[in-house]
Amino acid sequence: MFALTFDDGPSLDYTGKVLDVLKKHDVKATFFVNGKNCVDVAQNPTAQELLRREIAEGHVIASHTYTHPEGGITILNDEQLTYEMKTLNDLLFEVVGVTPAFFRPPLGEFNAQNEVVLENLGFTANIIWNLDSNDWKDVKINNATQNYIDKLKHASPEKNSFIALNHDIQKFTATKNLDIVIPIIKEKGYRFVTVDECLGMTAYHNINSLEGNVKQVAQMNKEGLISTTTIPSAVITTPVVTTPTVTVASTVVPGENEQLLTSGSSKVQAFTLTLSMIVSMFAIFNYF
Repeated sequence: MFALTFDDGPSLDYTGKVLDVLKKHDVKATFFVNGKNCVDVAQNPTAQELLRREIAEGHVIASHTYTHPEGGITILNDEQLTYEMKTLNDLLFEVVGVTPAFFRPPLGEFNAQNEVVLENLGFTANIIWNLDSNDWKDVKINNATQNYIDKLKHASPEKNSFIALNHDIQKFTATKNLDIVIPIIKEKGYRFVTVDECLGMTAYHNINSLEGNVKQVAQMNKEGLISTTTIPSAVITTPVVTTPTVTVASTVVPGENEQLLTSGSSKVQAFTLTLSMIVSMFAIFNYF
């Protein structure tokens, strides 16, 4: 399986172009969005329409904080982090009618106290990556494309699965790189999936964080008690399964490191940088 993910949007310039390419290749992806980063979503109807389009075309929306704070979330106190998470989730509920249960920290960095806050807010999975396109620093199309080619050179669907980090605010990703790498990935025999399918978990709570106990809903979700019929059918394509809550690690993770998702009772393991590393997320990834 291969999961394309995109951070930092929506972008008025490039998110629509990314969606065009994904539609062209019939690929579904996961977007880790901000509320006030490239654009103030609450005040911009075009940005809101881009988010609605992501949902309508079968993609998954997840949280990347409201403002993408400079320095990441490890420098925030509990109140500040709570504001970042609840403000975005409430905005997304208002705009597209979903409340994300999945999260990715800016810079890929988080700490033990962040873990406590996120768990109390009901977030069920912190999604890191094991393939970085480096489109955020490699402005040349050949470099970003080569990162994919190098990673896939000795990989196979039977042995390796990937969650790939991209940014839908980058020109080359939207206009060139994505259109090149998707056929390469398909030729290797990979099937594209969204992150919720990877985990076998629902991507959303069916409740606004201001209208109920989100942590309780997260517990229901963990136990498989929330029916997928309460979630937009355009997004959820797999049944709810019973699975342990996924929480963030208890140590700071450098932004360019890769992490395995683990259950609360499992050890956090660092991804190695070898090309043969198998992405292993619970028993769900035994499909690979």
